[in-house]
Amino acid sequence: MQPGGITIREDPVSGRFIPTPFLYLGPSVMGGGYAVFAYRVEGGVNMEATHVIFRALAAYDNGHKVDDGDQPNPKGHDRYLESGLYFRPAHPGWTRMFYFGGYRWSQLSTTNYTKGGSRYQIGGGYDLFVRSCEACRRDLSMRINLDWVTAGSDWQNGSHGPNVTFTWPSPREKRHWFYRQELGVYRFHQSITEPTNVPLTQFQRSKKGLDSFLDFGMMYRF
Repeated sequence: MQPGGITIREDPVSGRFIPTPFLYLGPSVMGGGYAVFAYRVEGGVNMEATHVIFRALAAYDNGHKVDDGDQPNPKGHDRYLESGLYFRPAHPGWTRMFYFGGYRWSQLSTTNYTKGGSRYQIGGGYDLFVRSCEACRRDLSMRINLDWVTAGSDWQNGSHGPNVTFTWPSPREKRHWFYRQELGVYRFHQSITEPTNVPLTQFQRSKKGLDSFLDFGMMYRF
């Protein structure tokens, strides 16, 4: 065991201050008035330094609305920009990550309209490594990450809530292929259509809803 609770086997990845590009592709199961199934593709960079974890990505999915009160609306897609910065403390036995900054931008474009917003997020995660002895090969490794996504500038729906991501194996390992599963559960209000109409806006904000989105697929890190 090295200082900072980092096992020798993870050191080659955890100690590199070099962003590494990655690609991801997989299906999405969507709520919130979307068609149930879509696909998501994304590309970006990931850095796994000893004390710092960084990610930045751009993503696209072909989700479109089927229950938004503005039908027919047959086509649509979402675009995303996301970034995050984590800090891993150097205390013996700790492999925890602490999140002290994050940003995401998203935009929905349909046949009939376009809307979007920028959001900050805060959270953290844990790298789990299971082995039967210190000198043994890992039996299991994974990363569990939980972020709270704020409503940010999304005045139209005010969507906010937890976003949980599982990655096998842990990105601290020196691997190329990873399976990633991401679940977001968001609370929102009815879409605001006339911001200057105060009674209507108050009514629409009072109509709350809860829905979830699930992405799962394969990530390749170069």
